[in-house]
Amino acid sequence: MADALAGQLANVRIEYVDDSAMVLDAADPPHRVGALPYVKNAFQIIASASRGGLDASVAQLNRNLQRATFPQSPDRTRGFRLMFHIDGALASASPRNRAALEHTVSMRTGRRVEPRGNCQEYWIIGRTALDELLFGARLPKRGRPAKARGAIGHELSAILIATSNPEPRDVFLDPFGGSGSFAQARLDLPVRKILYADLNLATHRPAFEPRLVRDNRVRLLDEDALRLPSIADGSVDAIVTDPPWGEHEMLDRPYSEFAKDIGTSFARVLHPSRGRYVILVNCRNASVLWQALSDSGLIPDAAYEILVNGHPATVLVRKRHSSPSQLGEWRSSRC
Repeated sequence: MADALAGQLANVRIEYVDDSAMVLDAADPPHRVGALPYVKNAFQIIASASRGGLDASVAQLNRNLQRATFPQSPDRTRGFRLMFHIDGALASASPRNRAALEHTVSMRTGRRVEPRGNCQEYWIIGRTALDELLFGARLPKRGRPAKARGAIGHELSAILIATSNPEPRDVFLDPFGGSGSFAQARLDLPVRKILYADLNLATHRPAFEPRLVRDNRVRLLDEDALRLPSIADGSVDAIVTDPPWGEHEMLDRPYSEFAKDIGTSFARVLHPSRGRYVILVNCRNASVLWQALSDSGLIPDAAYEILVNGHPATVLVRKRHSSPSQLGEWRSSRC
C-alpha cells in the first residue's frame, strides 16, 4: 500500500501503519486521497488527543477541537454525525462527553446533529498501537462500477495497477483479461494503449463498462495468453494479471507446465528494460510461478501475501531493470 500511495501522491510521509490502517501526510489535497479507489475510508485529521480512557481522551479532544480549524465540507445537507471507531470496532463515549463534542462541532461548523441519513460524518478513531485518539472528517467517496461475479474487486484491481508504477506512455497488457477489472482500473490513469486478451472474450464482453469497448486506446483480443500472436516481441511495458490459480479451474496440463508457459510468454512480450509485471496467484502455487518466471529471466523483485475473498494469495512483482536481477530464492512463511 505504501508503494502504491507513493506512486500516486506527492511527498508522502507515513506516520503510522498497521494491518488495516495508515496515517500519512501528503502534499495533495484531501479529496485526491479520498478519490483513490483502493482506500476504503479516508479521513482528514482535524485534531488529536493523548490516548487513555475513552471518556478522558474524548474530553481532551473536545477541548482541542475548540481551537482547531474545520475543513470546508462538500456535503450540502448541513447535518453531521459522530462515529466512534476504537481498536477496530464501533464504540460509544458517555452521553455527557458525546453531547459536549456534538455541541463543539455544531458551534464550529454551523451544522446540526443528524442521527441517520446522508450527512457529513466525523469519526473519532483509535488504533491499538497508536498513542493518540484522532478526530477526522470522512472524505467523500466516488461511486464504483459494479463487480461482475467472480471478478477481482475494483479496490484490489486499483491497488495492483498502482503497484505496477503506471506511466502515461505505457502499453499495458492483461493477458488473462476475464471480466476486464484490470483494464478498467488502468483506464482511470493516463495510458498510451491497453491490451486485453482472453479466449472467452465473447462471453465477458457484454458485461464490460462501455468505455472499455469504446475507448480507442483499448484493444480487445480473443487470444491465448500463452501465445499472444498479435503482440510483438518486447512491445509491452506493464502486465497486471490474475491467471487461473489451478484450484477450481480445469487446466489441460500440470500447473508447473502452465507456469512455465506463462514465463515464456511474458518474457517474449515484455520490453527488455522497461517491462514489469504484477501477478496475483494463489499462495500454494506462488513458489512454482516464481521459479518459472525466474527461469524465463523475469525474477520477481517482491512477493506480498494477501487475502482475496478470504483465500491466501500472493502478489508477485517485478520492477523495471536495466540488468538481470540477482535476487534470492522464493521464501514464504505462510504458503
